[in-house]
Amino acid sequence: MDIRHLRYFTAAVEEGSLQGAAQRMHVAQPALSRRIRDLEADLGCELLTRGVRGVTATPAGAAFYRDALALLAGLDEAAQRARRIGREHEEGVRLGLVHTSRKYAFLQEATAAWRAGEPTGGLAFVRGLSPELAHALVEGRLDMTLLFERRIGAEAFDERLIHRERYVLAAHPSHRLAQPGAADLAVLSGEPLVWLSRSDNGDSHDALLQQCRLHGLEPAIAQLTHSHEEQIELTTVSGGACLTPASTLLSTPAGALVFRPLPKFEMELSLSLAWRRDLGGSLAGRLLAELHQAIDRHQDAIRGGRSPWARLDGCAVVRVP
Repeated sequence: MDIRHLRYFTAAVEEGSLQGAAQRMHVAQPALSRRIRDLEADLGCELLTRGVRGVTATPAGAAFYRDALALLAGLDEAAQRARRIGREHEEGVRLGLVHTSRKYAFLQEATAAWRAGEPTGGLAFVRGLSPELAHALVEGRLDMTLLFERRIGAEAFDERLIHRERYVLAAHPSHRLAQPGAADLAVLSGEPLVWLSRSDNGDSHDALLQQCRLHGLEPAIAQLTHSHEEQIELTTVSGGACLTPASTLLSTPAGALVFRPLPKFEMELSLSLAWRRDLGGSLAGRLLAELHQAIDRHQDAIRGGRSPWARLDGCAVVRVP
């Protein structure tokens, strides 16, 4: 008995005809009939009742048909899993990174631990904006990705909220707003700010504008940038000021900017991890497990006040679920 026996037999039951099954399987009818006879001889019972109008399954054939379908489905699933794992070994696990991902220590910890346990596995990084990365994940071009303010919301994917960051004020040391302690949003009235471009950051751009307006501030946007990383760079070079997520202080050289919390400003930016549900025990699945462990430690450090950026001038600027 081999896989062809099973496929020929199930096709005959479903078509109700040996001729129809032969056409469906692209094989000559005598050859298909012989294979099914061989199968019946191996099993020691008749599986089909043959008549002038076609074939029908005997009671034994009906039971074997159900089991054959389950076996074939399992074989197809096993073949798909093997092809996916083989592709991962050849192409590497594909991880999407939002801009400025390098500032997150949990990511470095997870990838280092994975490489130590998978010396032959490849890891391909894809860097981009959250909308691009979310689209790549849904299309199957990524196995998992970090995302800002994005939800996949599809059955084949899972997501985990990592943390929420408050927005803070960042100002060049020579700027008039570079004062110690917390700031009120009112101090920004009429102050030219370095802002994120709407085209690249539509969701957070609009939400940030809305929050400012709810607090009675209409921002004076002086210059637009495409990412938080570029925003900090331009603020540093221009000697200006900006509103930025708290984590940017992790990737900003010491002394380059003065960061001040905004206690009365409720705006937050969420960071999440999204991944395909079918990763299982594959290379990508093992990287996912390392990421979860590293995120657990990251969240515990924030809860326990051990994170270097969980508080700024006594104000909590990061929270975890």
